[in-house]
Amino acid sequence: MLASCELCEHRCRVDRSRPEPPAERTPCALGAESRVFKRHVSFAEEIELLPSYMVYFAGCNLRCRWCVQGPTCFAPTAGAVVDPRALASECSRVVARGAKTINLLGGEPSIHLHTLLELAAEAPSDAPLPLALNSNMYMTEEVLDLLDGLVGIYVADHKFGNDACAERLSGAIRYTAVVQRNLLIAARQAPIIVRHLLMPGHLACCLEPVARWVADHLPEATFSLMTSYVPAWKAAHDPGPLGGTSHPDEVSQAEALVRSLGLRREGVP
Repeated sequence: MLASCELCEHRCRVDRSRPEPPAERTPCALGAESRVFKRHVSFAEEIELLPSYMVYFAGCNLRCRWCVQGPTCFAPTAGAVVDPRALASECSRVVARGAKTINLLGGEPSIHLHTLLELAAEAPSDAPLPLALNSNMYMTEEVLDLLDGLVGIYVADHKFGNDACAERLSGAIRYTAVVQRNLLIAARQAPIIVRHLLMPGHLACCLEPVARWVADHLPEATFSLMTSYVPAWKAAHDPGPLGGTSHPDEVSQAEALVRSLGLRREGVP
């Protein structure tokens, strides 16, 4: 799969089988090496994940303008090269000390599928790692097929309610069809938390259609409405609404909408 990469829906088909990043321009710029640029225990996720050991993989297939990990997470050579056996041992030790989940994020973890499979395989058979995939959900169906049985819980972003906002703000094409297809598949495999970050000026175009879709298609999923948007990375210089924070009235409207739809909600502490 790495030799003609179709791990995400950009389907660039670039040869990523060599360790070094490929010469061709690709959305993620990754070769075969996986790197982790940050690790820490978090108590600031959804309650069912806590405590959660956060493992940040370098490289991403999207370029969301407000990314709080940007630009570091976009650099394919940020951090140390992953040794799956050593990382599995480290994660097992953290779990033994009380971590409830190993939270794989980035960047985007699903484009490191080969390393995630190795990581899971290196864990003791009698003590599999409690892996949470924290993903933008822009992967291909083939990736989800291989993750089935490996991921204990999906922490899934549904960022945009329409394709125009998705392409303009993150570079994703066919966004809604891809992400909604993948959310339905993931929900059949494991418990799922669907996250949506309320972006200033995007209540009607993004939050409302996302929330209504989740209420109609994934009523048993946990819906996590995040209202702590900050204009990070490129959004810090945006002259439009994304250059500021959400107005309190917008936040109140968003929370009222989520309540009215009866979504099963778990807030972020």
